[in-house]
Amino acid sequence: HETRYKTGAHKTRFLTTAEAKCEPRYDGGYGLSGGASVIPRWTFNPGTNRCEVVMTKGRCSSWRNCFPSFEECEYDCDPQMEQWKP
Repeated sequence: HETRYKTGAHKTRFLTTAEAKCEPRYDGGYGLSGGASVIPRWTFNPGTNRCEVVMTKGRCSSWRNCFPSFEECEYDCDPQMEQWKP
């Protein structure tokens, strides 16, 4: 399955489903002062091709490039994992 979207000045690019949901990097949220009420989650950074910790205000969804574990982030988004998927 491919998702089509526009980039830049009238350019078109095709992404796989994994790429589409793994961009852009999830920016987390803002907890209470002092970092209270935030929960560590994982997001895929397309710039580095790696999953990174991100702090969130609560639940986040994989369709927003936010995962509860490193393993889920890596499985859904890491390009090197594609070779191991059925």
